[in-house]
Amino acid sequence: MNITRRVTEAVDFEYMKAAIDAGNGPEFVRPFDELIIPLETGKSIPAVCGGYVGDRRARFVLKDCLPELHVMNKRPTNAGGYLNSEGRRHVLEDILPLFPAWLRDAMKPRNMVETIDGEEHTYADTLWIPSATDIFGPSESGFWAEEPDSEQLEIFKTERGRVKEVEGYGTYPWWLRSPFAGDSDAFVTVYTGGTVYAYYAAYFSLGFAPGFDL
Repeated sequence: MNITRRVTEAVDFEYMKAAIDAGNGPEFVRPFDELIIPLETGKSIPAVCGGYVGDRRARFVLKDCLPELHVMNKRPTNAGGYLNSEGRRHVLEDILPLFPAWLRDAMKPRNMVETIDGEEHTYADTLWIPSATDIFGPSESGFWAEEPDSEQLEIFKTERGRVKEVEGYGTYPWWLRSPFAGDSDAFVTVYTGGTVYAYYAAYFSLGFAPGFDL
């Protein structure tokens, strides 16, 4: 039986973080467990442990989208990839400051690899939106390019596990950071039924459910 972890005291979080860093994370927090995060807005949101990447890195993704819908780019284009997107700016400059300092300080930067105009770029962010491979596994449809920085998380192996809500809108499509390989206008999204969708132009306002590593 999975347990919802409601971390409300710094000592509890520090104990969990120390266990993860020591390679004993699964003894304390496991896939589908939830970490309740108090935001600077006064609201709290749950993040779900998606699984482990290696022995000493736990990967979390918000259980639902944040209330504010946002675009991936101001124009209908995925040129520049996620690296140069408005969506990435929104995550790092608008969303990240909403997280408490003790959590921001504990986040481990995630290395990401992206090929843009034939050139490979490697960069690292502490807060990011998931890739299509994080959610669906390797692309069998050809909707997105190979993503060597990603692997499917345990919590996303069913369609139901991929569904997210936006406050005031109910179940809602949400953005992924993977450019749609078949159309220069779009990024890949998760549709309301938990299926892959790749036909929203980047200037559509959809949900954001960022993730982070501890």
